[in-house]
Amino acid sequence: MLKIWFRLLGKKKVLLQLMLASIVVLSSACAHVDKVDVVSVKGASQVKPVADEKQKETPKPQESQLDAALLFSLLSGEIAGQRGDVNMASAFYARAAEQSQDPQIAFRAAQVALYNKDIASAKAAIDIVVKAGNLDAQMRRLALTIYLRSGDVDKSLEQIDVLLDKGDIPKRNALLAVGDIVSRHANKDIAISVMDALVERNAKEAGVYVARSQLIAAFGDLNQAEQDAQEATKIDPSWAVSFVQLARVFENKGDTAGAIAVLKEASQRLGNNLLLMGYGQLLAKNEQYEEAKQQFIQLASADKNYPEAKFALGLVYLKLDDVKGAKETFEELYEVNSFPSKSAFYLGRIHYHEKENKQALEWFEKVGRGVHYVDAKSYLSMIKSELGDLEGARSIMQTLRNDFPKESSRFYLLEAELLMDGQHNQVLLDLMTVAVGEHTSDMSLRYARSIAATEVGDLALAEKDLLIVLEKTPKDANALNALGYTLASKTFRFKEARNYLTQALSIRPNDPAILDSMGWLNYREGHYEQALLLLQKAYAKSPDGEIAAHLGETMWILGRQKEARELWENALKKDEDNRYLLEVLKRLK
Repeated sequence: MLKIWFRLLGKKKVLLQLMLASIVVLSSACAHVDKVDVVSVKGASQVKPVADEKQKETPKPQESQLDAALLFSLLSGEIAGQRGDVNMASAFYARAAEQSQDPQIAFRAAQVALYNKDIASAKAAIDIVVKAGNLDAQMRRLALTIYLRSGDVDKSLEQIDVLLDKGDIPKRNALLAVGDIVSRHANKDIAISVMDALVERNAKEAGVYVARSQLIAAFGDLNQAEQDAQEATKIDPSWAVSFVQLARVFENKGDTAGAIAVLKEASQRLGNNLLLMGYGQLLAKNEQYEEAKQQFIQLASADKNYPEAKFALGLVYLKLDDVKGAKETFEELYEVNSFPSKSAFYLGRIHYHEKENKQALEWFEKVGRGVHYVDAKSYLSMIKSELGDLEGARSIMQTLRNDFPKESSRFYLLEAELLMDGQHNQVLLDLMTVAVGEHTSDMSLRYARSIAATEVGDLALAEKDLLIVLEKTPKDANALNALGYTLASKTFRFKEARNYLTQALSIRPNDPAILDSMGWLNYREGHYEQALLLLQKAYAKSPDGEIAAHLGETMWILGRQKEARELWENALKKDEDNRYLLEVLKRLK
């Protein structure tokens, strides 16, 4: 900790402060010294050094009190920060800045105050830094951030002018960077005032028009954003960034054809990778995959050191269902260590969908931390479960919950799916009870627990959870359907069941799951013809095994046994392990 103070104040000043602090401590301690110690001290003090009267009368420097107070503020601020008390740390640092008027201490005080969102204290501290002069780039960026947040347009512009004058990058790029800072740290009115002033001061710079176009587009003024982007393309017709921004504005206005035309013309004229890539991506985004493929092939062939184009090509191959092309592309990228984790992820997906689980496992294991890490682990868990290693699959979910506690609800639900698939209903109920205890307000977890509770026969808990869900979200069609179906199939509370299912159908009248539930309610009530119509409609929309089981059972009771058998046999060909079909066949055959 002391190294901080040596750097801020200098060794000599810190030593003096520590000596003064020691004197204060020793003075306070004297009152608690034992009598023996006092006698020994008196005896040792009989020999006194010779001193003249002037030395005796020399007053104690008043500056010492300030130094001690300053040290106290600094140490207290640091201790408070170490303890996580940002409010107290900010207060002590602000006091230290005011006491010392030292720019280094004030800079630290401004940082802490800004982190604490105490803009007034941050501004007071940064004013000390600015007044002292000799600011480095880091100090000026902090000063700009604070002045923007405090709404001081003039002081913001002063810092921007210096940053632009002393910058070592092209001015158009520096203006873009400044525009990004303004957009992130100023409210709408301040941001527009600052950018308007910058446009006046840099009217011949394309960068300032692109920066303002980006900013005001974010605020919704797309017409002005378009004008600024157009102006940038006129000032510097060779700058790719201005054309990308113009295309983005067109796209935001809903003029996709205009956006594509801008990028097509500019990319053909300039041959810039940014434009070529943007053009291809926009084509792919608008499902013009063949055109996008040709664009990416051309770009990848022209520039072997541009793996982004090749990766984009692999994604387009997937969209075109060209599995061979996608696999070859991602394998080539992985071999040269370009986008290795992303390539491994997509290769894992390809092999998984081709039912090649062993190869899929190998590729998913190669996915490192990043954007696809969690999805890769989820795939690994599913594959392990499918291969019979349920404990291994659950272990992955448990690890993810530990590694990403803020997303633990998601991983509980993924683990729940694994347990549902394996019909481990009691284990599922126990897991969801733990999950609901940790996340009492997460309705998805309560919904999942209600399913598990229904499967083990705890209808009271199932109903309780679904009612809690509906209390929070009365229009939740899934919860209405689940509660209605549970009451229809597991109880004789048909009137209540119909009420819930009628509400669900009013929200989603063509949902096959809800139609199936209402059909089954009619079956249970003895309204077989009405049940048949509803179940036929549901099965036509979704030839699901459970719906087939219900529909066949309705046909059976209406005397249409041959049709029922044919229906079940055809359904089993698609889903040979469906437990609803197997159960009804065992019961009725």
